[in-house]
Amino acid sequence: MELTSDYMVVGMPPKDVDTQKWEVTPLGAGHSIRNVKYGKYLSVKSISKEALVVASDFPAAWDVKEVRVAEESAAFYEIHWPMTDFIFELSDFGSSNPKTKIHISEGNLPADYQRCRYWKANRIRQNSFYQPSPPAAQSGSGNGAGLNFFAGKWKSMVPGRESRPTS
Repeated sequence: MELTSDYMVVGMPPKDVDTQKWEVTPLGAGHSIRNVKYGKYLSVKSISKEALVVASDFPAAWDVKEVRVAEESAAFYEIHWPMTDFIFELSDFGSSNPKTKIHISEGNLPADYQRCRYWKANRIRQNSFYQPSPPAAQSGSGNGAGLNFFAGKWKSMVPGRESRPTS
């Protein structure tokens, strides 16, 4: 999942770039998801089927759920709009084309299309967006934690330790 320079949220093959790094932080009973490069939060254009996931200056709380996939040893995550059946999904039933838009959808999908709703997270170390970097962080050790989210459709992953997006 990548945030473009015009603040569109799209699916892209994984790379180790800040536009694909997202800080997941507890927010109420859910989690906010903020892009490391631009400092924008994930939200939706509207709460309706196939509404686009967009970047916003305002945090929104998302319900992030761990999902186990039988043929994979790693954890995946579903990202839901709270208290609804709406869930993140790559458009066009999980198109792996670069710059595929991400929207929310609801309802069941056939098993072979379900992966367009699964996201893989890799832990990254980064400086906090809101606080100046301490000397140790400037030397590369980092003081904050974030995640790279990748749709289950893409098989290659950025190296990193998988983790759960919890505090």
